Amino acid sequence: MWRRWIVGLLTMVMVSGCGGRREVAAGPQAGVGRASGSVASFEVTASLQELMRDEVDASADAIWDAVGTTTTRDGTNEKQPRSEEDWQALRRHAVVLLEATNLLVIPGRRVALKGFPSDGPGVFSSQEIQTELGRRQSEFNGFAQGLRATGRRVPAAIDSRDVEGLLKEGAVMDNACEACHRSFWYPHEIVPALPAEPPQL
Repeated sequence: MWRRWIVGLLTMVMVSGCGGRREVAAGPQAGVGRASGSVASFEVTASLQELMRDEVDASADAIWDAVGTTTTRDGTNEKQPRSEEDWQALRRHAVVLLEATNLLVIPGRRVALKGFPSDGPGVFSSQEIQTELGRRQSEFNGFAQGLRATGRRVPAAIDSRDVEGLLKEGAVMDNACEACHRSFWYPHEIVPALPAEPPQL
């Protein structure tokens, strides 16, 4: 189900208007040399669709696809990062994913250029998801924080070149995504039953 992440999290932030310039009070970590109580400005420019496609999904796929086993008629292939360049590239994806969990909860970002309907029984449309987020925004933020906590362990596995740890943390990260999807995207999804006989190839 993790492949649903491409679209799923797109819908998980309440639409609060088109992105504009915002003024946010600077916190303790706001920046070196910034005076206490000063104001830091930022501008929301990307839609959630762009954010998901270019940062979240691209980085998550790189992590999920980095380690695995493929068995064919020709034998078994064990896939994992091999070179130092492989590991460093994977770490960059992990850092992007971690920072993207912060971007997911910034208000003022459009979900997409156009709304979308439900794609099946028990699956919410964009408008229904927006309604749910209006009622349970803090719950969604908690899911984003959970993904961040899980993703924080991925760089440690990469730094120690721990292939099994990377596989384990990737699975936990997948579960964190699915839990959010089950709450905000397809809470009552009806999955068609498998055919009694497998299709003939």
